[in-house]
Amino acid sequence: MNNYNNSYSSFSQQIKNIISSYNSENRKNFSNQLSSAKVYIYGAGNAGTMTYYLLKELNIEIEGFMDKRADSLTSHLNKPVHRADADNLNADLKGNSFVIIALLCSYEELQDIKEGLLKLGYKNSCYYHDIYNLVITENITKENFSSYNLNNHKDIHTDIILKNTQEKVLNVANSLCDEKSREVYYNFLNAILNSNPDLFSPPDQEKQYFVNDISFAKGYSRFIDCGTYDGDTVFALKQCKKSVDKVALFEPESNNFKKLRENLNGSRVANEEILFPCGVWKETEILRFKAGIQSSSAISPAGDMFIQCVALDDVLRDFAPTFIKMDIEGAEYEALLGAENIIRQYAPDLAVSVYHKIEHMWEIPLLIQSFNSNYKFYLRCHALHGMETILYATCEE
Repeated sequence: MNNYNNSYSSFSQQIKNIISSYNSENRKNFSNQLSSAKVYIYGAGNAGTMTYYLLKELNIEIEGFMDKRADSLTSHLNKPVHRADADNLNADLKGNSFVIIALLCSYEELQDIKEGLLKLGYKNSCYYHDIYNLVITENITKENFSSYNLNNHKDIHTDIILKNTQEKVLNVANSLCDEKSREVYYNFLNAILNSNPDLFSPPDQEKQYFVNDISFAKGYSRFIDCGTYDGDTVFALKQCKKSVDKVALFEPESNNFKKLRENLNGSRVANEEILFPCGVWKETEILRFKAGIQSSSAISPAGDMFIQCVALDDVLRDFAPTFIKMDIEGAEYEALLGAENIIRQYAPDLAVSVYHKIEHMWEIPLLIQSFNSNYKFYLRCHALHGMETILYATCEE
């Protein structure tokens, strides 16, 4: 297990070192176990959904999910949901299955879950980060994943999205602008590659979205909030910045939107307020949506309702934003695609959540860089276990 060392002359070399330190024999044993087992995902929440789609991209079909809510949640993503102690999961099935634990927890909690599964007869389990370990350390793609004996089926109609992962990881490492950002990035990868959630950076003391140790070029006067929830961020904006010209607020979940409207009726946050009861996406269309608890609702193919989604380029063409904040439960990459013209034209400051999907840590900065190569990138972690990790981007141009 490696620790970050700011005395290293080459930060990218440190990243290479933690990637190469992941034992190749362990990788092979892990992949061989998966190839001969029936795969289940433990946890039918956001992390479980993310893991399902990563496995699907690698042509690995799961048997189903395991979740304590199985009595009320009988299926997820068209797969059955069982309790881990369900009577219909017999000893032979348990012994020949592989359980991928996909939920946010501490290292101690993870070990407790593994021990509990072992007592129930599940001999093989891992944390969902281990799937990403293969992708990051071996440049695994759908083209070469079969060489690990995981699945010989190839789907030639689906894009290969995981090619050259190591190169992307290293490119982002070289683009980070300060020591704190490099430490957050290193610890993020170290936690994943060691499947130890306790290795993530501790929470930053700066206020989320309003950090004082980053010099933003454009400021907060015309603010777009994607994933407004009940207005918590814009009320913090008002408290921190006092005078704000315009805000455009996007919140698709109906109960949250109602709270937002009520909160704003009691106290304005800007001279002009535009409210959209919509999601934000790469284009304007109607998508499935899964309502969650408080701020955890998300665009999802497993959603039980439909919402209107919009591209920022379609609805805010003359807004000329100075700052865009995005925290939309994994839809950030697509939302940025839908804001390409705005970003190219106005180069607003950006604060984008990159923790909902692990690959967003490198895919999102590279996407922004493709829009405008003059952006400078910073990372801050604002909660435990890598939660609320935010990419801040600013461009003086």
